[in-house]
Amino acid sequence: MSGLYSAMWTGFAHLTKILAGFIVLKLVAVYLGAEGLGSLGQLMSLITILSLIAGGGITNGVIKYVAEYKILPPKMLHFVSGAFSYASYFSVALLVICLFFSGPLAKVIMGDVKYFWIIILVGFTQYGFALTNLIVGVVNGLKETRVFAIIQIVGGFLAIPVAWALIAKFGWNGAVIALCVIVVSPLLPGIMVFFKSSFKGQVKLLALRQLPVKLLAPFSLMLFTSAVAFPVVEMVVRNYLITSEGYHQAGLWQGAIKLSSAYLGFFSMFLGYYFMPMISEQHDKKVIARLVFRYLAFVMLLFILGGTVLYVGRSFFLVLALSSDFKELEELIIYQLAGDFFRISAYVIGYVAVAKAATKLYVVAEFFQSIVFLGAVFTASFLYNGVQGVMLGYMATYIIYFIVCVVGFWIYLGKSVRRLE
Repeated sequence: MSGLYSAMWTGFAHLTKILAGFIVLKLVAVYLGAEGLGSLGQLMSLITILSLIAGGGITNGVIKYVAEYKILPPKMLHFVSGAFSYASYFSVALLVICLFFSGPLAKVIMGDVKYFWIIILVGFTQYGFALTNLIVGVVNGLKETRVFAIIQIVGGFLAIPVAWALIAKFGWNGAVIALCVIVVSPLLPGIMVFFKSSFKGQVKLLALRQLPVKLLAPFSLMLFTSAVAFPVVEMVVRNYLITSEGYHQAGLWQGAIKLSSAYLGFFSMFLGYYFMPMISEQHDKKVIARLVFRYLAFVMLLFILGGTVLYVGRSFFLVLALSSDFKELEELIIYQLAGDFFRISAYVIGYVAVAKAATKLYVVAEFFQSIVFLGAVFTASFLYNGVQGVMLGYMATYIIYFIVCVVGFWIYLGKSVRRLE
């Protein structure tokens, strides 16, 4: 029942996040048109990556160790101070890079040196991302799913009118600022939660030599890998589609990815902010196995129910979420749904590696799925043209990845049992 309750709050939080992002995109489209929206694409990608890695990308690490140390308040408090310091120093270093290399970075990312001010703006904003990620990590480490949801919901509703005013009054420049506001907006309610908590006045900036680098650096590496490995492969596949089939087929696949990210984001948030801290505080392998199988069944059932609704009503949902230009996906969406089913099921097992800070295993897994996907896409494309080959390759990739995860977890459990014997 607690899992369902947490899933409900996670769903509300993710729905608000999707709604706020969708409204901002609509505002950009209305005020600036398709050309304006297209010109902001690179900035959107940059903000998405920075919102993940800001402060060193330690959110999962904070969740893990807060969950483990919550029964030892002094140790937990010292760790939170260390995490705050780690994130702060990392953000300052990133800001310095943005300040000194704003021109070259603007040329590479935005295509023109004149956009140097955007790089500087994002450089300052990413510290807000870092603080938000830290607060969210602590809240979820304490398994306060309701508080996490309220932070996301209030932040989303605060951002919408501000973004609207910025875009309406300042056009393209206002849209740039609005895109930063929408990501950092949960910081305000997050700070209010912090000042009402027992952490107020207790979190301090530590010296560099006191930072918990050994605890947090593996999580930085894991998130940096996630932020680079699969996105780069997606760029290769997208370029292949554009070159061989044209922008229309690439656009269809982008639409499918956008749809996937909407509902997969819910499952990822639930697993990362509720399931992972539960695994982190467990050391008994038998208990971990029971939790994994219980939540694997829960996630599979929930996905099947939601996926069935989406597939049956695909004619309606595809037009609602995308547009009538994506009608061709009606016959292909089953492949994407099947791939997503096995992908999120594999991630239930994969979060054990995150919870136990198994960095090498996590990095290998990220590169493994990326390489398999690339190979599967080009193999399937010999038999099926265009987006169908890509989506079949995607489905095959995550069937293989799920099987590998199950086998790996079975070996892990077998070793544990033998040790106990």
